[in-house]
Amino acid sequence: AEPVGRQGTAADVALSKATGQIQLACERPDTIADGLMGRLGDLTWPCVRDLVSGVLTVSEAEIVNAMQHVYERMKLVVEPSGAVGLAAVLSPAWGEMCAQGGLLDGCKKVGVILCGGNVDLAALGLWDSLRKSSGDIQ
Repeated sequence: AEPVGRQGTAADVALSKATGQIQLACERPDTIADGLMGRLGDLTWPCVRDLVSGVLTVSEAEIVNAMQHVYERMKLVVEPSGAVGLAAVLSPAWGEMCAQGGLLDGCKKVGVILCGGNVDLAALGLWDSLRKSSGDIQ
């Protein structure tokens, strides 16, 4: 899975996989998932090209929703980059892919690796938002 970034056009891995050629002209992603801001390169492209069946892209909102899902249900803090895989599985695109069969035909269980607690909640505005909703900040 790969974030498309705030501008919605930064999914170089997905675009490269779809076209069959490495795409070097994609914008650098402006994304909450800062751990995935790297670009596809000459060394990684052959691995993706030959070994990866497909790449799902996720929006910033889907990433945040996945982080919230983990926090509310598991009481774990997962960094945005670590929530991208879950965001993909929770996305409508995943459901469509499963309905079409093919790659996931017959798949009954899916594992998602959640990682990282590198979240700056102050930078995300969480604390200010909570203070405003409680009436502490005007």
